[in-house]
Amino acid sequence: MNLVLSNDGMVLDSVFLKTHLNSDLSVYEVFRLIDGVALFLEDHFNRLIGSMQIQGLTFRMSFQDFKENIAALARQNHRMEGNIKFICSVVKGNIQWAFSFIPHSYPSPDDYKNGVTTDLLFAERTNPNAKVIQTRIRDTANQMISDRNLYEVLLVNPDGMITEGSRSNVFFVKGDVFYTAPAPMVLVGITRQKVLDCIQTLGFSIIEQAVSKTEISEFDAVFMTGTSPKVLPVRVIGKQMFDVQNNAVLRVMDSYDQLIQCYIQDEINQNIG
Repeated sequence: MNLVLSNDGMVLDSVFLKTHLNSDLSVYEVFRLIDGVALFLEDHFNRLIGSMQIQGLTFRMSFQDFKENIAALARQNHRMEGNIKFICSVVKGNIQWAFSFIPHSYPSPDDYKNGVTTDLLFAERTNPNAKVIQTRIRDTANQMISDRNLYEVLLVNPDGMITEGSRSNVFFVKGDVFYTAPAPMVLVGITRQKVLDCIQTLGFSIIEQAVSKTEISEFDAVFMTGTSPKVLPVRVIGKQMFDVQNNAVLRVMDSYDQLIQCYIQDEINQNIG
């Protein structure tokens, strides 16, 4: 049974999360635990604070307390791997928060090798820069993913521009140039920012510009980024196929994996020290 760490101590998620915190007024953050290390936690914490400020909420937990709560959750659940969700809501005028392990679906080795299937969903987040629960879009995306056996759906705004995935960011590649929607149009994923750093370090060009749904056939490759998928090639959008063995994409995938390993090792070394 999964235990949740909350204002009220350790409670069972089967009741607490559904009845107390799952609403459109909730701010949340999801991060990945690998070898007991919460990946890029500083970045996730800073984004959480930003989301809270956008929503006009005050959050008084320090980063060190945030980190220690994660460690306590992992110990209580005897877990060293998985996705952890932090969610914060206003409940009857009071701030209520909780940390919990949540179900995850990591891509298989075949997904990374052969790419995944996606399609377009005509929907747009309201206030995309704040990580808040938007139940309608999430439910619609989940239904479409299930009905069509997709890995993800890509959101298209009223202007016909592909902005992001329902739970990921998306990059298009043409030659040695990478395109991705600019920050004001998307929820700026932590993985997205780390991948942008990798792309720059590798010497590729980046254009922060959304791609029109009518232009996707002009691109060589597509990939998505996120907490669970990391850097994941896209094989198809609708009926349009892409190169999943694109050399530039493979180099970015390898660079990001190396970045993760360096971060984990640094955290382990600090804890030992």
